[in-house]
Amino acid sequence: MGTAKTPVLWTTGAPGTGKSTTGWGLYTRVAALGGSVAYVDIDQLGLIGPPPGGGEHAHAIKAGNLLRVLDILRRRGVRQIVVSGVVDPENGTEPYFEGRDEGFELTLVRLRCDRDELRSRFLGRGSLAEALPDLFTVADDYDRTGFGELLDTSGQLPEETVEALLSRCVVAGGPVHPLPDVEPRPGHVIVVTGPTAAGKSTAAWSVLRDLWQREVPVAYVDLAQLAFVRPGPDPAVEAANLAAVWRGYRDAGARTLLIAAREFGRGHSRAFGEVTVVHLDADAATLAERVRRRAGGESALLAGDELRGASPDVRDRVTARAVAEAEEMRRSPGDRVVLDTSGQEPAETAAALLSVVGQ
Repeated sequence: MGTAKTPVLWTTGAPGTGKSTTGWGLYTRVAALGGSVAYVDIDQLGLIGPPPGGGEHAHAIKAGNLLRVLDILRRRGVRQIVVSGVVDPENGTEPYFEGRDEGFELTLVRLRCDRDELRSRFLGRGSLAEALPDLFTVADDYDRTGFGELLDTSGQLPEETVEALLSRCVVAGGPVHPLPDVEPRPGHVIVVTGPTAAGKSTAAWSVLRDLWQREVPVAYVDLAQLAFVRPGPDPAVEAANLAAVWRGYRDAGARTLLIAAREFGRGHSRAFGEVTVVHLDADAATLAERVRRRAGGESALLAGDELRGASPDVRDRVTARAVAEAEEMRRSPGDRVVLDTSGQEPAETAAALLSVVGQ
């Protein structure tokens, strides 16, 4: 692999400045151009409680997990890594990365926009007006500390911001190197599986919040959020990233891990001791309705969501795929608890899942 450092371009800024949209846009553009590239949302690497996010240690937990994931991607041979998400507004990245990033060339880009546009973007994505004072405080903190290279996105379309940064990325192919075997870590792991649009993430997230309120030391992973790499998909990267993030959560005090995943194979389970798999099933009509709701914005906006704002044709294709997945999964044997969620509202599915989890 040589001694060249792997470039990491990290977009940060206050909510609404476009950091996630820009990061995802860069990833998809580089991939479309044939580049070897990976994308990491650092906010997905700190989902641990109580308190939610790890409290005063939140930035350290995220940074530690990010470094582990970056090392895996570097060893795999990825030529460009794109990261999006918040940095510590008081300390930046140096306290967490200094002396530990020898294999990377980090470029931190701080996105900002004027306050009127920030307000419009923030409210336009469904956030509450009551949160605006906190938003502006975060934006002021970033402006005051001035970490990273400033890029003002005022008046820009998302694709214009992506285009402005694309030249900063390495667009090149390269060999894919094998990864070492996953090192197993003990702990209780609960995996929620099911076909597309079965409601896995919604139900698992609701259960997670309930467990945090009960002071249960539990962490959460949406497995799809650890798998953004091209060329791909690459189950080995997914499994290695999962094991690495679980190590970070274990070190931070978590003893239970809740995972949402369409499927969970042997390569994933080798990273753990005790694993409980809960499979959410649903009939065709229910899957079609959940696809429609997701397309209408009734779920958290995550990277790679193919349904947010999807056209009727796309919804029909995804529904057909989800129904086929459900039928195939019913034919597949496995040691799992099956919950039929047909006709259920999200709260009902979450309650049923919580009863199985049994915490």
